[in-house]
Amino acid sequence: MHSVFGLKHLLILAACAAAIVGGYFFVRKQSLSAVFKKMLMVGIISELIKVFYYTIQNEATHGGILPKTDLPFHLCSIQILFIVVINLSSNEKIKRFLYSFMVPSCLLGGIAALVLATSSSLNGMWILSLQYFGYHVAIIVLALKLITSKEFSPAIGDYFNCLKFLLVLMFGAMYINSILYDGVSNINFMYVASPPMSGLPFLNEDHGWLVYIAHYGCLVLLCVTACYAKVIFKALTKKKEEQPA
Repeated sequence: MHSVFGLKHLLILAACAAAIVGGYFFVRKQSLSAVFKKMLMVGIISELIKVFYYTIQNEATHGGILPKTDLPFHLCSIQILFIVVINLSSNEKIKRFLYSFMVPSCLLGGIAALVLATSSSLNGMWILSLQYFGYHVAIIVLALKLITSKEFSPAIGDYFNCLKFLLVLMFGAMYINSILYDGVSNINFMYVASPPMSGLPFLNEDHGWLVYIAHYGCLVLLCVTACYAKVIFKALTKKKEEQPA
């Protein structure tokens, strides 16, 4: 078995870092429309690999059915649904709303997924490792493209829209986890039921679920704020300048 931060994982992380740099330079001069078309193909291929792998792997217990735990309701996998919407929609307000959400969620969610890799991604077939790490590399590249693109210039309203949407998604995940829970499967979309990994500092259940979810919320707020720090600083500076002397 290969453990998180073991030699195999560290080598994969180094390869991912190189792929992120290479991927960003590949898309940095392309339009957002072109990049999202490419991301749609990446998402479709990624989901097809995941669906067929886990359906076949669990055939003895689930038959030809994808296990509930592998539905695309995690913070990273749900991006595929939003990528589809962006490719099909001509409404710029909807696109901007989703862009504002994708900047921190793809960037920080993708990085967290690479660092805290799942056991199956490290110990499954090579194609599953390629799917897992390749997909998360792709959404990090997408976030970097959005951050540096002249087509999307974030404002303070985007920061608050992102926070509100994250709150809705995480609260909704509680319902989804409850609806899908069968008393056996560990349904934990968005990690609102329990930490993504045991033994983590701060993000643990040492003091119960309520303290855990409060820590989780604070961490999300801190991460999103850090991504929008420049925007927040500009808004505060502008407000100060507009105040009468």
